[in-house]
Amino acid sequence: MKGCKVQCLLLALVIAGPGCRALTRAPDGIQVTAPEESAVRTRLPDALTGVWYPDDTEGVTSCRRYRAVSGSREGHDEAVMALVGSLVMTPDLIHVFAEYGEGDFHVVERVEPEGRGAWRVVARHGLDAMPDEQAGEDRAVSRLSLHGGKLSWESPARVGSPSSAYFRCDAVRPDVHPATTDEKTAEDMS
Repeated sequence: MKGCKVQCLLLALVIAGPGCRALTRAPDGIQVTAPEESAVRTRLPDALTGVWYPDDTEGVTSCRRYRAVSGSREGHDEAVMALVGSLVMTPDLIHVFAEYGEGDFHVVERVEPEGRGAWRVVARHGLDAMPDEQAGEDRAVSRLSLHGGKLSWESPARVGSPSSAYFRCDAVRPDVHPATTDEKTAEDMS
């Protein structure tokens, strides 16, 4: 009879298949559900956040300028100019920085892993301004991949701009790019 229970258990496991969520019993008898590895995220992974510059001589020079900026109000124009050409990435925003803070704004709504070091990102897209929260048609799907410290970004919102490699220069500094802090973003969007 003992062998039949084992065979029945194995048969049940085979039938259940890998797509089912595993249930286990904790020592105190509470039923626990195993975490889903494919859970959809609504924020970019920490490894992607920061200020990224094109991986070329000009990008290296711009990165040095960004690191040297004081962030004080007197140096605000200098700070803004140091960000031109960069990707400023926070957990919920990708800002393709153009002159004086304009550029493409991608407000992250959904992040799906596509394998090791690769993600599919669905975001509301705004050109030269934060996107309208109510507009459902201004969504863009892009792909980010991070390999060997180099970031690659492919986005249909950047028509005519082929994907290129970026390197992470530094963390996003709220004194230099305040629109990326949670409080400021919430104010701008209300």
